[in-house]
Amino acid sequence: MRSHDFSGKTALIAGAGCDVGIALAHGFRGAGARVVLLDRDAARISDAAALAADRIETLALDPLRRDLCRKLGDIWGDEPLDILVHLQALRDPGKTGQVITGITGLTRDLARGLRAARGRVLTVHAAPPGLAEADQVLFDRMLSALPETLQARLGRHGVRVNALRLPGPADTAATHRDLVDLALFLCGPAGGAIGGALIPVWPRSH
Repeated sequence: MRSHDFSGKTALIAGAGCDVGIALAHGFRGAGARVVLLDRDAARISDAAALAADRIETLALDPLRRDLCRKLGDIWGDEPLDILVHLQALRDPGKTGQVITGITGLTRDLARGLRAARGRVLTVHAAPPGLAEADQVLFDRMLSALPETLQARLGRHGVRVNALRLPGPADTAATHRDLVDLALFLCGPAGGAIGGALIPVWPRSH
């Protein structure tokens, strides 16, 4: 993996109480970032934070609760936020409407911090299975369209918004390693020219 340095940067991971959230937390922490894990279930993120208490903090807050996210945005204010990762679609795949509203709403709530840092926003979701129901296919299309839509709103402030799409059932440790590599690339200096992109994650042979 290419070396990345996120020293002095802050990454907030929403919906972090899933395997991908833990993998990304350790990826950003290993690259030097201060990481804030946001999830409704404190127990699911406390173990990850305990392994690196000096760099990983937890916040027990449901990222689908609009009232709580607005309060978080008010508290965060203009403090620079370098990286915002949305994992709500992985954490609560059955709550389609709430996930879409939650991602757009939390991004808006933290927009001042993102603008201050000229930050990066990254959404992650999984492709629907081959025999998916219509609502799952529509959910995938909406999530796939989000980065372009959000980029149009935030890009003029130097913020970059992209999405990573996991290959659904092939959600393995190898896939997570590739996802972390892509996330670090997109959120680092080398990925600064990329915005509004949907990038599929295909595991390589390891």
